[in-house]
Amino acid sequence: MHLTIATAGHIDHGKSALVQALTGTNPDRLPEERARGISIELGFAHTVVDDVTLSFVDVPGHERFVRTMLAGIGGIDVVLLVVAADESVMPQTREHFDICRLLGVRRGVIALTRCDLADETMQAIAESEVQALVEGSFLDAAPVVRVSARTGAGIDALRAALVQCAASRGARARDLPVRLPIDRVFSARGFGTVVTGTLWSGAIDVDRELTVWPSGARVRVRGVQVHGAAAARAEAGQRTAVNLAGVSLDEVARGDVLLGEGGTLSTRRLAVTVDVLPGAPPQKHGTRVHVHLGTSVVLGRLLIPGRAPGEAPRTIPSGSSASALLRLESPLPARRGDRLVLRAYSPLATIAGALVADPWPPARPSQIRPAETDDAAALVFARVRDSGALGCARADLPARCGVTPAAAAAALEALVREGRLVDIGPMSIATDVLPEVRTALLQRIDAAHTADPLAGGVSRAALRTAGGRRWRAEVADVVLAQLAREGVISGDDRLARAAALAPARDPVDARVFEAIDAAGLGGRSVQELEAGAGVERKALAAVLARLSRAGDVERLGDLSIASGHLRALVHELRRLADAGEAPARIEVGWFKERYGLTRRTAIPLLEWLDRTRVTRREGEARVLIPL
Repeated sequence: MHLTIATAGHIDHGKSALVQALTGTNPDRLPEERARGISIELGFAHTVVDDVTLSFVDVPGHERFVRTMLAGIGGIDVVLLVVAADESVMPQTREHFDICRLLGVRRGVIALTRCDLADETMQAIAESEVQALVEGSFLDAAPVVRVSARTGAGIDALRAALVQCAASRGARARDLPVRLPIDRVFSARGFGTVVTGTLWSGAIDVDRELTVWPSGARVRVRGVQVHGAAAARAEAGQRTAVNLAGVSLDEVARGDVLLGEGGTLSTRRLAVTVDVLPGAPPQKHGTRVHVHLGTSVVLGRLLIPGRAPGEAPRTIPSGSSASALLRLESPLPARRGDRLVLRAYSPLATIAGALVADPWPPARPSQIRPAETDDAAALVFARVRDSGALGCARADLPARCGVTPAAAAAALEALVREGRLVDIGPMSIATDVLPEVRTALLQRIDAAHTADPLAGGVSRAALRTAGGRRWRAEVADVVLAQLAREGVISGDDRLARAAALAPARDPVDARVFEAIDAAGLGGRSVQELEAGAGVERKALAAVLARLSRAGDVERLGDLSIASGHLRALVHELRRLADAGEAPARIEVGWFKERYGLTRRTAIPLLEWLDRTRVTRREGEARVLIPL
């Protein structure tokens, strides 16, 4: 069992001395730290007690180094809140405690230090004040251990209290992709670049390939150490040092993150639930803040959803929670469920925490959904639906939903099977957003017909881009294919409403249609119709346009085929598939032989089946798309 523990507390309250007393290691490694007697950088030390490895991250207590403290506190299991008995609760005690609460730390122990410098009355007052500070919080029932690092009094009891926390430690996210926020970078002679941090999720093995965020550099793991000893693997929750090949010392820094595939999304926009501290001022719409995530920090603006006219200004009152949007000035690597700390732009002070509900929300969301459910299918559907007709990239869903890639894939498969989602290339679309696209496309087709009835419809290319930024061209393809299958529209390169032919068909139209219909799936080319139906080419173009608009004929390149034969083809292919009489993969040869076609006619037909989403091309073959 590994337990990662971070110290927290005011400057000069004895955090580093306490860690040294517990482990035998002085966490202050810099000469300046030892000379001044304060921590400036993060310090690390560990000890083993009853088969439990206690791994300490010693953080600075001075207000100037809160950013460094935040870099060390992320991903911990336990906080060791240190309060000096001779000084009691001080400003940085409160800020460190607030940060731990905002980051969702759930377990901790309170150490009342320097008891050798305080009499019983002073110790009792300090204990009473720290208990008042933590009342109602995650430390409400935490043990308070009186200690002295100088005399050793209470040190064994403090170790025992920390070991007890191991029994209630939450499960680590070992099945999620690798995520290691880097808190230290150095070069070791003979090894090269080494990075350290607390492994938030996943496992790191020797020779594994990972990515350094934000540079995107691909690196290979040359070696792994856990608590200073070489290891074959580091697992989530462990303090880890990773020797990297493929990146130089000046190409990686604190604040960077070592990532596996699909772990996070690099984003400048976060939908969050904000918790404003009771002592902080109300937060107004547009407030500029420092946003801390793990070891990374960027500037951003807090955007609060609009309110109805006449209501109070857009603010989040002190001690209150609300949904909001964070617009960042630089990207952060985030996923749903991440906890952030917000500090005022100036003067620097911790003002709020935030829980990420969606790391890639719409640019102007109609509403910001709180992270209220853990059901993977519900989350996947909500994210895809919120993306509207633009669709949601399936590769983004694990990070947007805060679930494993396997859980996201299973949820997607189930939702597609239920007909609630449809896959379009690398994107997924909610089927209930398709009617809006359908209505818009039909309006465009009808308007074009009204403006120019003889134009033969609207070009497919124009319809694919008709939505501008409202929907993707691939979404238009899906809707147009559905309309064609339903017989609502017809045509190939130009699409128009399919209407029933008038009972009294023009004799020339009837003669051309009979020639096309008689050819079956083989169809007729313009040259063949010109010769066989006795209609000159200029007049024939108008006839074919009328037959296409009426829905009697489909134009497949140079071929004209009666729509009834195409509908019959689709019906038969599905019947054969249901009966197990069609191959799983439809090859050109089988298709030609089955329907007595030449390659000249078979290829346009197969391409038409692809366009209308009856089939999907895989290599040189086709597979039927389920209804």
